[in-house]
Amino acid sequence: RSNPSPGLHTLQEVFGCDLLSDGRVHRFDRLSYDGREFLSFKLGSGRFVVADGAAQITKRRWQNDEIKAEELTNDLGHTCLECLWKYVRYRQKALEHKAGEIVFILYIFSIYVCHTYGFYPSTIRISWMKGNEIWDQEMEWGGIIPNSDGTFHTWARMEALPEEREQHWCRVEHPRMPEPGIFAWEPESSRNLSLVIAVSVIAAIDIILLIRFGVWKLQSGSSPKSILEVA
Repeated sequence: RSNPSPGLHTLQEVFGCDLLSDGRVHRFDRLSYDGREFLSFKLGSGRFVVADGAAQITKRRWQNDEIKAEELTNDLGHTCLECLWKYVRYRQKALEHKAGEIVFILYIFSIYVCHTYGFYPSTIRISWMKGNEIWDQEMEWGGIIPNSDGTFHTWARMEALPEEREQHWCRVEHPRMPEPGIFAWEPESSRNLSLVIAVSVIAAIDIILLIRFGVWKLQSGSSPKSILEVA
């Protein structure tokens, strides 16, 4: 840029490539001057595009410099893509090493819930079975949900009569499993969960009763001190 105003100025460059969800790669090289769009490079045409009239001088100088355009074409077309795929593979290997399916089954109020946590990749199939038959039509599936560490979790549930609990199985199929896993409901885990729920409900009821008692005392004209003494 010719004849810049006195003082400090900032020239920023954003360079890189993005891997899109459909497998395509978006490459970009953009410059800004003092926080405003200034100049960008188009890989397909090998041309510089100005976003500010003041960038015309820089564009002409770089456009006539064949080495500058060749460097950007090589960096965006090859180097950036190679680095991108390298780190994608690193991440996939790290997830495959870290991931391990955790399957647990809950039975709450005549509803079976089969929850699978920490699997990678996201391809998975969960089915409920009664005996040797798959009951997919009576199953509700929660979908595949990403975890913060890059793995996934999902669940599937169905209703069952209390006397039929031991007849139902959860079948899990995943690429990392050599064969489908068959998981059964464990009464001990369900009893522990029921105990936690019962304690939570009792605690919530106690809090509600205490609040209602305090409100009643205030409405009846008692002082805060007397309320504390009664409590």
